[in-house]
Amino acid sequence: MFKEETPRWKKRRRKRAIFLVVALFLSGFLYLLIGGPGSNYFKVSLKRLLYPVPVFNHLTIEHNGVKKRLIPGQTLHIHPHDSLKIVKIDTSIPFNRGIRLFSEGFDVNALQEEIVVTKLLPDQDMFHHYTYMIKIKHKIDSIGEVGLVISPSLQDWLEKADRIIDPQKRLAFLNTAIKEEKDDPQLKIRLADEYLAQKRWKEGANIIEDIIKERADLPAPIISGQASLNLMKKLVDAYEHLRHYNKVITTLKKILLNSPEDLDLRLRLAELLEKKGRLKEAINEYTIILPKLTRNEKIVCMKNIGYLLFQTGHKNKALHWYLKAAKYDRKDPNLYYNIGSIYDELKNPKLAEKYLRLALELKKDDIEGRLRLGQSLFNKDKLKEAKRYVKEILKKDPNHVDALILLANIVEKEGDKKTLRKIYKQILSHDPKNKIILFNLGVLEAEQGNLKKGLHYFNRLVKVDPKDIQAREALFDIYQRQKRNDFAFNQALELIKVLPRKISYYRYIFNYLTAVDEFEQLANYMLKGVKANPKNFELRQYLILAYLKLKKNELAVKEIKQALKLRPNNTNLLHQLAKIKEVAGNLDQALQAYKRILDISPDDEKAEEAYLRLRLKLLNKRKGSVQ
Repeated sequence: MFKEETPRWKKRRRKRAIFLVVALFLSGFLYLLIGGPGSNYFKVSLKRLLYPVPVFNHLTIEHNGVKKRLIPGQTLHIHPHDSLKIVKIDTSIPFNRGIRLFSEGFDVNALQEEIVVTKLLPDQDMFHHYTYMIKIKHKIDSIGEVGLVISPSLQDWLEKADRIIDPQKRLAFLNTAIKEEKDDPQLKIRLADEYLAQKRWKEGANIIEDIIKERADLPAPIISGQASLNLMKKLVDAYEHLRHYNKVITTLKKILLNSPEDLDLRLRLAELLEKKGRLKEAINEYTIILPKLTRNEKIVCMKNIGYLLFQTGHKNKALHWYLKAAKYDRKDPNLYYNIGSIYDELKNPKLAEKYLRLALELKKDDIEGRLRLGQSLFNKDKLKEAKRYVKEILKKDPNHVDALILLANIVEKEGDKKTLRKIYKQILSHDPKNKIILFNLGVLEAEQGNLKKGLHYFNRLVKVDPKDIQAREALFDIYQRQKRNDFAFNQALELIKVLPRKISYYRYIFNYLTAVDEFEQLANYMLKGVKANPKNFELRQYLILAYLKLKKNELAVKEIKQALKLRPNNTNLLHQLAKIKEVAGNLDQALQAYKRILDISPDDEKAEEAYLRLRLKLLNKRKGSVQ
């Protein structure tokens, strides 16, 4: 049984223990100071304990309530809205004496208490990438560091962009986001969408082009599947607005390589190829589409293929597709018209007429179709049938000019002059300047001896068209028949303006002006005729005569010499030349001309007599000069 210790005894024992510890400590210290055996080891150990080598082990941070240990060189990535708190700094220094934290541009010591990181950012702006190095220092020496990267998420950028109302500020923000996020593809797509939404097609297209070029390095969701196709479709829309149609076509073809079953895109490609005149490629695309269409869509497509084949000159192939369409659609008159037209061009009038009739049966009010059929029948001399279709037209439109003209042609072939005149006058009442009808009426009246009425129509015609040669020739003829020489002369003058090589009009002018002794005018007109017809001998004769009548002998000699180049043995010209020379006193030249006549025609008595007379005259002249 133990005796319970009294408080006084306990106090006495405590004092004794303290004394023993102090005595032991002082004895040890004295031993080390004196340098007893093993004292060096204890000295080093004590020094290490009191002055350890500074080593940074780790930094414990509470991140959104979760403790994370960062070893030297490690980096913590956080969101600006995250909260941080430094929980512990683990170093080799007891009680972290002399240990402190430092980070340039970042108040790291504020993390001693839990805080939302945004509050520590410059201007509390979260939309930047911030990288800070937190240095652990012992006094002035750095013993380690950890990294801190603060950046918003991709979703933050996108949501912020959606909240910006001003379009220009939104573009600027998205451009900043791309720079900060190092060309993140999703942000680039969002920027491209923004440009396209603002109808800035070129900028949007350029961005999408860049994304597509780099798509091999992009994340799978961006570069594959529907996302990739949607991106290329956006590029197609941009190209279309920019009217870069060749690029649209190229891009559509690329899309269809990966999505061959997309009918809408293939139809879009086919229509664009057709629009740009690349018809063979368009035909190929429509042919691919055809089997996948509904019945009604197939009919439309077959007709279009037929039309395009016809445009490219493949008439037989076009006919094949039109006939295929006709099997499904028997109520389209235009289809029958097209078939009929191709048969007509392929020189198959029987089938052409058949399909044209089918078209007209479907289209009772088709005036133009009936006119075409009527013309076709007229060309085949099927006058009775042609007249039936023309009358159907005139029943609906009595003043249809083309139908009246065709009826006039039919009646003319039938030889019914009375009806023909009536139809011509009906046409003229609605088309008073119709040159063909005015001419035909003039001819009809003139042929039946009604010269006055013929003149009336031809004069109306030349008022409409002063350069109508046939009308003026008709007027010239009628005026001659009426012996109205003045009017015929005026028409001849008009005709030589448009027909300067027609000699008969110069001949009439010569006869008319010679009869009225107007040789000055005659010379002017004949000179024009000679210039237009330099090798015409007749016109030079007329001009020579005019010059002789005007006593313009020098000009006459000049034209005689030109005429002699055309007819070197023409003795009449030589007689004229000799006579002119003799009158002018050029006896030697006159003698030579007569000598030339005699060389050509030795029996020319007139030339022989003149030659002897001039020779004798020249001899007498020489004798007189000698004396």
